[in-house]
Amino acid sequence: MTPRQFNRLLVAPEMIVVDLAESALIALDRALHVEHPLLDAPPPTDHPPVRRHARAVLRHADQLRLVLRRYRDVVNAILRDAHDRDLPF
Repeated sequence: MTPRQFNRLLVAPEMIVVDLAESALIALDRALHVEHPLLDAPPPTDHPPVRRHARAVLRHADQLRLVLRRYRDVVNAILRDAHDRDLPF
């Protein structure tokens, strides 16, 4: 672990959970695609309910991943600004 990573954990410990949540969402996406290989195909009118729900889960997971990325970007920008202000030059 680098000093910068360690500092990030001290200042923003929630980022560990954000990283874990994003990894879990990636794993969920992969698992659902393995279980339902036709998820990306256009849905027929008689689409099984489980596949419709799997699509909904992935849609919401994608939205959550986007929000998590935005949160991470804001936290990283704050940490960068704080780090830059601490530089002696």
